Amino acid sequence: MKLLLVLLLILAIPGRALAHDDPVVTVRVMCDGFNVLDMDQVLGELSDSAIVHFDGTVQGSRQIQAWVKQQMDNDLRIQIVEIGTPHQLPDGYTLTWTGRFSRQDWRQQGLETRDVFNTVQIHNGRITEWTATLDAGSQASTASAVVPAVSPSQTSGMPQVAGVPISLWLAAAVAVVGVTVVARGAIRR
Repeated sequence: MKLLLVLLLILAIPGRALAHDDPVVTVRVMCDGFNVLDMDQVLGELSDSAIVHFDGTVQGSRQIQAWVKQQMDNDLRIQIVEIGTPHQLPDGYTLTWTGRFSRQDWRQQGLETRDVFNTVQIHNGRITEWTATLDAGSQASTASAVVPAVSPSQTSGMPQVAGVPISLWLAAAVAVVGVTVVARGAIRR
């Protein structure tokens, strides 16, 4: 019974937690967190000691939390337009991407969206540095290895079946096999 409970808990882990090794997924999950106003989701993708350069610079857990709250209070929405290929660093990744950002205060000033060129560094599955350059459409075309963005429900870098990363399918299959083995063992006793 305990093994069955553990297997069920494994299946309950959100897909984003299992796919955390993919830097593209990290960026997509963070952006989705802003779009659905889920502060925990955004903070889960940012390192506690992260540095964010966007409308100024914030660093560290307290400043980052206050900044994320401020962005959500301003109804920040992020649409990923293009996302580059991750470049491996000795201890993580760097990734460039472009997006259209929209905030309530900008919309009130007559700016529906702003093109933003972004560079992130990711270590241990979390963003440690994020530099966002506002109204940088010309820089987006010079980003190396930029590919068209896919829908937020998709991830790149990992094969998918029906829009779900194959790693999640494999985890589910392993859990089903585990439950079957446990059930058969219980019946034989």
